[in-house]
Amino acid sequence: MTLIIIMNRLYSLFKFHIVPIVLILLFISCGTLYSQVTQRDTIITWKHFNYQLSEDNGMDWYSTTEIIEEEYPGIVLENEWVRLVILPDYGARILSFVYKPTGHEQFYINPVGAPYGIYEGNFYYDWLMVFGGVFPTFPEPEHGKTWLLPWDWEFIEIGPARISLKMEIQDTINYPGHPWKFDNGITGIRCTSTVILESGSTSFKLQHTLENTKAQLVSFEYWTCTTLAPGSDPGNTFTPANSEIIAPIEYVYLKDDWWSWMGNSENPAPQQGNHVFTYDNLALYENWEDMGIAYAHPKLEESYYGVVNHTNEEAVFRVSDNATTPGMKFWTWGAQQGLNSDPENFYDNARPYIELWSGLSTQFFEDASLAPLETVSWTETYLPTVGMDAYSTVNENGALSLEIMAGDDERFESTLFMNRPDSSFNYRLTLSGDAILTLFDSDFLAESENSTQFTHLISDFAIPDGDYMLEATVSEPSGNELITFSTPVTLPIPASGIPGQRIDMPLVIRHDAHSYSLQFSTPSSRSLFVYHINGQLIDQRQTHGSIARIRVETAGYYVVYVVEENRAFPVKIRCW
Repeated sequence: MTLIIIMNRLYSLFKFHIVPIVLILLFISCGTLYSQVTQRDTIITWKHFNYQLSEDNGMDWYSTTEIIEEEYPGIVLENEWVRLVILPDYGARILSFVYKPTGHEQFYINPVGAPYGIYEGNFYYDWLMVFGGVFPTFPEPEHGKTWLLPWDWEFIEIGPARISLKMEIQDTINYPGHPWKFDNGITGIRCTSTVILESGSTSFKLQHTLENTKAQLVSFEYWTCTTLAPGSDPGNTFTPANSEIIAPIEYVYLKDDWWSWMGNSENPAPQQGNHVFTYDNLALYENWEDMGIAYAHPKLEESYYGVVNHTNEEAVFRVSDNATTPGMKFWTWGAQQGLNSDPENFYDNARPYIELWSGLSTQFFEDASLAPLETVSWTETYLPTVGMDAYSTVNENGALSLEIMAGDDERFESTLFMNRPDSSFNYRLTLSGDAILTLFDSDFLAESENSTQFTHLISDFAIPDGDYMLEATVSEPSGNELITFSTPVTLPIPASGIPGQRIDMPLVIRHDAHSYSLQFSTPSSRSLFVYHINGQLIDQRQTHGSIARIRVETAGYYVVYVVEENRAFPVKIRCW
């Protein structure tokens, strides 16, 4: 309306020049609106089986046949790349995360909710219902107390470049019928979760603060629950069976004492204790034969995890400083169970998504604590990627894959996706040995609907044979480094010596002084033989999938012989 008034006034003053003036006004106005962050109210209509709760949120009664629709007030935050839907009144939940260039949803949204686990002792209110999205859970495990409650909320920042929505609740809750194992009591902890969306960014931030309001130590649990289904069509969200959990970990703690299939899915990790296995097969959703719980062991040390949909090469990641949130829990209902479920069958609770959790403790029913009046805060960033199916590193600025390819045309292949499309960045690739050789150094414009890819043929450079460190760096034009990744490489790249066959050389990822991953481009069965450079066999194992993990305890050079089908080739690693 304001624009119309201005145009009318301009017309009365400049009637002979109305066309160019209107065009200028529309250009300025549309450009400004397109790049700014906006907020608006919305109403979300959700189907679920009918039920009635008591005043303290216990289950009074429920129907197994009647499906009703219920409306919930929500808030939409939007910029040129992202649209978020937030439900403060239903557990401070970021229900929807749509990446506008593809039009695809990143989070799972349950088409029909069904109360389940009723009176089984598994949840604080002795029942649960899956809605979806990302939301905080505290001060008890297994979804906590506040997942269905209204949180207080307010905008603490509204501007064209940035909007911040704060949601807050304090634990003063005591449900008398809670199962005995939920024993943290009324903690008095105040939890604040703030959603931040900035102009120009494909990501959003979720800032959490936990405040102990008591003058005494308080035990509790906090977890952020994420239900992920990247690359989904809105209104039909699901995770395809060929999706992969990208988690830079070597071992998982499995609840194989509850679900025996889990113990058969992975190889036991020697000298790591009971229930600890290598993390290989469970990275692929299709290998989840049934529901089950896994935890990163002993904790999540890297800053990221996520899920990639290999059907359309879209992914979503959570990035944070996991020194604060070292716990990572995995849960699915099982791939086929979820994908074949009927949401309108009350007794069919399975759903087709991958649920990943981040916690202040490393497992459920292992408390964290806050000292008297202590406050702890951290920030989580959620970002999508497009056009990538392998990842070397991910941070709040974007994702990078660096692959080492053998064969007749030995090469390094780089794939990048940045969280600020249509912006300029610099990409630099170097080899460090006795000297530093720059293989590539060029600016590029980040894309919104695909990744940026570079191929670097080794034959284009006069590189002596030997051992090197390959390093990739993405920077702003000012020189500020945004993403860095390095990996050792041996030239010429080892191959099997079988003429005419392309070797699937793995990407070597170093996690710490003694741990590496070999990341292959395709899942397969492989045998690994780890030798010290002096010829001593250190370890041997059979792996499945696209990731194989290696750990050695003594510093030195090692050779890993990879045997797959009728091919065998060595990969050299060094441990400090």
